[in-house]
Amino acid sequence: MQPLIDADVLRYEIGFAAEAGWQSPGFPSFDYAAELLENRINNICAVVGATAPPILYLTGKSNFRYAIATRTPYKERVGNKPWHYKNLTAYMKAVYDVRMQEGLEADDLMSIEQTKRPNETIICTRDKDLRAVPGWHYGWELGNQPSFGPRFVDIFGELRLSGDRKSIKGEGLVFFYSQCLTGDRVDSIPGLGGCGPVKAFEILKNTKTPDEAFKAVLEAYRGVYGDDAEKALLEQGQLLWMTREVHPDGSPVLWELPNRKENLQ
Repeated sequence: MQPLIDADVLRYEIGFAAEAGWQSPGFPSFDYAAELLENRINNICAVVGATAPPILYLTGKSNFRYAIATRTPYKERVGNKPWHYKNLTAYMKAVYDVRMQEGLEADDLMSIEQTKRPNETIICTRDKDLRAVPGWHYGWELGNQPSFGPRFVDIFGELRLSGDRKSIKGEGLVFFYSQCLTGDRVDSIPGLGGCGPVKAFEILKNTKTPDEAFKAVLEAYRGVYGDDAEKALLEQGQLLWMTREVHPDGSPVLWELPNRKENLQ
């Protein structure tokens, strides 16, 4: 089993953890940050039973989703980076097998690799979006976020409404369709306006097949967009879909509505 590790998450998590845990005046030493990083990666490999060295993934500078988003600019947010952000990035590139491709996010690259080898790899991240991808998954505990897996996600997956009814938890294709309804606030993806977790769960809870889930979501979009429903759903789906394969030139194969492309796996 080969861990596919989300290094985008790690350089933020470890960088800020080093600042929070540093007991001396000033900024934390890089040796301390590197030790935290090594401990995290070693722990991930131990929990998932790694039998091959991990591959770490970083996001490139450009992103194909910027050109797709017309309703709301994609990932329009600015946040502080930890002190050792660049140092941790350089360290990972020097020590580990790090993969990065311009135009694609780390999420896409992990999804592509897992699609090629679903029984030999395990996606390791705290990012819930990747749980729509079939195959093995692991997410480590951090703060209020519980651990996830290691667990195998099948193609259709399942949905669960949180106890406080404020969010949807899930995996597989049905989770992707739930995101088409609720959107993703973190990535500035609006989804279907006015459709929160409870409504999305009600729309999808009785669907059992990819076709049923798609038709339920499209019907909800028609209630808002009428004749423009397919166009609106296509945009949201292409923003949310984790890339599974690329064209010979390296550009992503985009998600298409099932009535245009039968096989979405």
